[in-house]
Amino acid sequence: MRWIIQIKQLREEHGFSIYEAERMAFGSEEWWRWTERRINSDKQCRKMALFHIKHHGEKSLIVEEAGRLKVKKPD
Repeated sequence: MRWIIQIKQLREEHGFSIYEAERMAFGSEEWWRWTERRINSDKQCRKMALFHIKHHGEKSLIVEEAGRLKVKKPD
């Protein structure tokens, strides 16, 4: 639930799309580490992460490596 609230706040404060807010949130090491733990331990989170990969393709903020999902490090 923390993630949803964070994304909602970023969208409201900056007028971001969901994708832009997610990208901004992943600028924080705390958030990408938390997300990696969740997408690899919670079935529903993993399902949403795989949908994100499928939906965004090359622009995806998440990648699958050797069966594990990882957040792409910000540029």
